[in-house]
Amino acid sequence: MVYADLGTEALVKLFKVLSKPDAIEIFLLADEGIENSTYVMEELGYTSKRYYARLNELVNIGFIKKTGGAYRQTPFGRMIFDRFVPAIGRAYDSRDRLGLITEFKGTQIEDDIRELLEEELNLPDCAVSTKVKMIDNYEAMVVDVIDICDEAKESVLIASNYVDVRVMEATFRAVDRDVTNRIIMGKNSLPSKTQSLRMMFSLSFTRALINFASSTRDLKDVVRFAELPYTFCVVDGHRSIIEITDTLKEGFIVAVLIDDRVVGEKVTEFHNTLWETGEAQSALKALNSIRSKLDGEASQHDSEL
Repeated sequence: MVYADLGTEALVKLFKVLSKPDAIEIFLLADEGIENSTYVMEELGYTSKRYYARLNELVNIGFIKKTGGAYRQTPFGRMIFDRFVPAIGRAYDSRDRLGLITEFKGTQIEDDIRELLEEELNLPDCAVSTKVKMIDNYEAMVVDVIDICDEAKESVLIASNYVDVRVMEATFRAVDRDVTNRIIMGKNSLPSKTQSLRMMFSLSFTRALINFASSTRDLKDVVRFAELPYTFCVVDGHRSIIEITDTLKEGFIVAVLIDDRVVGEKVTEFHNTLWETGEAQSALKALNSIRSKLDGEASQHDSEL
């Protein structure tokens, strides 16, 4: 079944940026990195107001990010432009022929037409290939992350700027099922989301954390810390959730759930790169700190009973 739960507001934000030629020109220049905005404004003939308005839209939607003194395309931005935008263009140009699929739905002719068009246009499978779901709020994203973690059979790779008890519990459950876990925690987790720790302390979570931290597993093979451009995860190599963050207000804009092997491989590769550069030394210290907080909350809870 193809996901049809596409958030209207999220789609409007994406297509609003994609509909502006000047934004696309700036995005393409960011492929090599934009180090001198003045030079780009002169090259494109844009006023400062026009240039920075489009630049901020690209940053806020998550298509580009300033790193190392230059604005560069993000993996999410490249994925949208390299995979989805060309597919939309080819599908639009062939919309009349694609209509034949509906006319012959449920017949062998439908399958034959679908196969011919997909091969000719290099389109994703119209029925069962890439599944995309827009997630329009943080709580819904957490639910989806938990769901795919609980269904994981091989691996759970997470890179998160948030500390959310519910997601952590899901990763513990995956570890108990002998699912490979690699968790990268952002060095500067967003304060608004760490507050969820205090709201969601539980004795069951305390026990799970203690068991996890005191297990025979080498912690550096499970948890590391790194500078994260955004929050994302990939489960079993094909189910990816990527969050788009408002980098100015440090708030949630939208997340995308993509069920696709090709995208999953790219997200996994990016996770592996961050993993190799991450710090393992501070992982145990951080978990012990969280455990101490949880022990304190548990003791307070017992005294109030």
